Amino acid sequence: MLNEHINKHIEIPTSYFEKWQKTVDLMAHIFDVPAGLIMRILPPEIEVFISSHTDNNPYEENEKAKLNTGLYCETVMAKRDLLQVPNALEDPVWQNNPDVKLNMISYLGVPLIWPNQEIFGTICVLDSKTRHYASLYQALLWQFKEIIDGDLRLLVSERESQQRAQELAQTLEHLKTTQTMLVQSEKMAALGHLVAGIAHEINTPLGAIRSSVGNIAEFLKQSLPQLPTFFKSLSADHERDFFALLQKITSDRPSLSTREKRQLKKSLTEQLETQGINNAKAVVDKLISIGINEEILDFLPLLRTPESASILEMAYQLAVLQKSTDSILTASERATKTIFALKSFARFDVSGKPVQANLIEGIETILILYQSQLKQGVEVVKQYVELPLIWCYPDELNQVWTNLIHNALQAMKNKGILTISTQLLDNQIAVSIADNGSGIPEEIQPRIFEPFFTTKPAGEGSGLGLDIVRKIIDKHQGAIEVNSQPGKTIFTVLLPMVRT
Repeated sequence: MLNEHINKHIEIPTSYFEKWQKTVDLMAHIFDVPAGLIMRILPPEIEVFISSHTDNNPYEENEKAKLNTGLYCETVMAKRDLLQVPNALEDPVWQNNPDVKLNMISYLGVPLIWPNQEIFGTICVLDSKTRHYASLYQALLWQFKEIIDGDLRLLVSERESQQRAQELAQTLEHLKTTQTMLVQSEKMAALGHLVAGIAHEINTPLGAIRSSVGNIAEFLKQSLPQLPTFFKSLSADHERDFFALLQKITSDRPSLSTREKRQLKKSLTEQLETQGINNAKAVVDKLISIGINEEILDFLPLLRTPESASILEMAYQLAVLQKSTDSILTASERATKTIFALKSFARFDVSGKPVQANLIEGIETILILYQSQLKQGVEVVKQYVELPLIWCYPDELNQVWTNLIHNALQAMKNKGILTISTQLLDNQIAVSIADNGSGIPEEIQPRIFEPFFTTKPAGEGSGLGLDIVRKIIDKHQGAIEVNSQPGKTIFTVLLPMVRT
């Protein structure tokens, strides 16, 4: 029997709804009342589920009212029995009933009950004048109730039959696993392993953004108010030199490695010291920050003047401002890229329909999520050829790439070369993922796609990863091949460009 939680979520089919509407319309006509209703309880409210199509009916379908407000139907449901109120205005118990505000002063209603004895709601009639319903009318209302209760029993029976059929189909189709749930479970498990790395990939750019915003705020607070006075103090020559410095700030220059920057600082410091520039090391730090690497001699006249310190400092502050804005752009793009990859990976397609997708985009999504692990000592070699869009289930294929890349990294202990290549072979697309790890022993290669077979220590693998991979590829009418020897393992996924 369906429990009460399931009852509350059962949808009433259109055919039942139409039948009940005719029943309520007939009931209102026979009782000669403006309102015939079927009410459905949806705690903490009760809903007008069916409302008769009659003149002067103040109740609209889907209208809801709060429970525990003294409604007629609350007493019906609480006592599970008929309630008759001839005239609420003449009865102290009912004269403040919310329905009186709608001029519905008389009431006759009985409860509607699910087969498991949970209350569905009520069926009732209401009128704007005093009504004393004889036992014949009361019996007739009970008969209308039996019609609705019978439909509820039939509805539950149909639902139970559907559930049993679904359960049987699932049992027959998935003796060990339900593929969809396993794919999602494995996806979440893989995501669990990646969480720390993903958090780092997001927190690092966020830290850069916070630092850059701090620099910008400091400039706006300290340096911006000084700009008008600063520009007024510049001579024509110094103004020209200052704008030459600004041009260096905004020009695109290749970034220097730490070693290159250290060598450059040493060389420029020696040049300035040779030219008799005081505090050469501090001056060089500012010049490099501004973007001056080789053209230092062009600025010697400026560096020899007493005003050089203030001019360099203002140019340096503007350089910091420029770098901060560049850092924010770069960091936000990096964080956005990681978050987009995470959303794409975690997405669960419930439509069950194939869509056109680019396989390389899916592979790149997984590589972004593994970026933190890849940086630890893995060289990624990409040998892509341009691929056409194919009809597929991209979320499930992403699980294929995830499992194969994850296995490759484990085989290499996160140190080695990961090679990913794509090819066009007649009417197929081939995606190969290779590693230079220890390889798969020949004696277990025939078993690696068996469900629950694993060579990993307890707690590190379910033995379902490659089984899921094979099932997903079978679903795509494709094939998977493995070629392994010590120092080189290649998994090749073959997918048809046109599915039959």
